[in-house]
Amino acid sequence: MSRDDLAAGLDGMATSTDHLLRTVDDLTEADLRAPSLLSGWTRAHVLTHLARNADAMVNLVHAARTGDGRPMYSGGRESRDADIEAGVARHVGDVRLDLAESAERLLEAFADFPDDGLDREVAMLSGATAYGWEIPRLRVREVEIHHVDLDLGYTPGHWRPEFAERTLDQLAPFFRDARDCPVGVLAATDAPGRWEVAATGPELAGPRTALAAWLTGRARGEGLEVSPAGEVPPAPRWT
Repeated sequence: MSRDDLAAGLDGMATSTDHLLRTVDDLTEADLRAPSLLSGWTRAHVLTHLARNADAMVNLVHAARTGDGRPMYSGGRESRDADIEAGVARHVGDVRLDLAESAERLLEAFADFPDDGLDREVAMLSGATAYGWEIPRLRVREVEIHHVDLDLGYTPGHWRPEFAERTLDQLAPFFRDARDCPVGVLAATDAPGRWEVAATGPELAGPRTALAAWLTGRARGEGLEVSPAGEVPPAPRWT
């Protein structure tokens, strides 16, 4: 891919981060301690996770630069979870500062990014791989989805259709290969697009944003239709 693809991803990353920080600017201490849409996690958990995810993606940027195979989280999932728990008791101002500073570190990590890093593969915590130029887009996905999880008025309806389509492109192979998905195909009704998410099963059709919200577990299927006709089933977990 070209440097233009990387630049577009970085622009999208900055925009999503700005939207998130504006939401966090209005949080009170009570808001921070309230439950998020993720079971067992407060909003402090979600925001601390996003900060540590930014630092983890700095590791991916370094791996893409050098090819040294540096892991996303040096201590694996247990270390990631411990770092999140360690940060949730902080004051709202400290959580907001951490979120902003970690996002800035990630942006700065791309300074003078080498051409040979664009197409170098890096490994995420899940074991999935991505190319160096894709890292900003993976961060956009993380920020956009968890912004919804804060339950502060930002919903999948705020997602751009282009983001939803890219998310479907990214996740459909994972569902097809690693999850028992209750539908076989997702079919867009607002633009050309079909995504195979299982070897067999009915077709689920609707706007791209609604399909992406369903597939990521951030909606129950509002605006979607199953063919043959029936109830829209819940999507399997993907994280």
